[in-house]
Amino acid sequence: MSGKVRYLLHGIQDRYNALCQENIGRLGEKDILVASIGGSGQSFLGNILLELGLNYADAYTETLNTDGTNTPEPAYADYRSRLAATTKHDGHTAAPKRLWPRFVKTHLTPEFFSARPLLGAWILVRDPRDALYSWYNFRINFAKDPLDIRAGSFERWLDQPGPNGVSRLDDWAHFYHQWAGAQETFQRTTVTTFEDLKTTPVASLHAALEGLGVEVSGADIQRAAENSSFAVMRTHEGKQDEPTRGAHESPEDRIMRKGVPNEWETWMTSSLRSKFSTAPLSSTARRYGYRTASPAVDPAERLL
Repeated sequence: MSGKVRYLLHGIQDRYNALCQENIGRLGEKDILVASIGGSGQSFLGNILLELGLNYADAYTETLNTDGTNTPEPAYADYRSRLAATTKHDGHTAAPKRLWPRFVKTHLTPEFFSARPLLGAWILVRDPRDALYSWYNFRINFAKDPLDIRAGSFERWLDQPGPNGVSRLDDWAHFYHQWAGAQETFQRTTVTTFEDLKTTPVASLHAALEGLGVEVSGADIQRAAENSSFAVMRTHEGKQDEPTRGAHESPEDRIMRKGVPNEWETWMTSSLRSKFSTAPLSSTARRYGYRTASPAVDPAERLL
């Protein structure tokens, strides 16, 4: 991948880049935000929604129009071509089967949208141990961000200030704490875990879409999930990547890296366990059903 493309990827990583700022002003009462921290599986969920013929838009790589249509930005064509359903979507100009509601990707906290009359919010959450590890690998292996590489290790990166000027651990906790508290401000809301998407995609997606007022058959969801599997998406990205991949690059330098729940069990150390056991991360994680705290660090965990 060229240096120019790597540079452009920094714009995607910026939660509040110029394109995103412009797009916020175009959101309206038929838009549903899909909120997640990087590394939480939004590429997987977005691929499924596109496969279902629903209107899923990436506010960081597309211009969102007020009529519900979306225009891919040429600057991010390489990045978008790596995502299977996005590639098919960009290959023609026809509108999605269902123009509304429009599902809009965001990595921003809810206060950025307080002035917009939005329809709803879909919170996508992943075990913070896996989400932050996945996000770290994306930044050092795929985006190759110099500041993230400079951290030298995942453990040191966790303590390094992120976009909000706090550690990655506090950043995760703040993001999901804010979204949990903002649910009542929307007409429709739902929460989906990455783990449920992977293990019970039909049931979890059917429940989520139903809660957001969208009817989709189980058979269609099953087909969309199969077309969005890690194997399918990894194979697609590999085909896009091979013609331009340099000899020094490896298959790890891709968006699709592992895509499995509970990967943290393979790399967890006592030192890292202590970091994930401290508040506010552990208390916010419990709110979403994750138990990250060690009993030795958080005795209250035994009572849950």
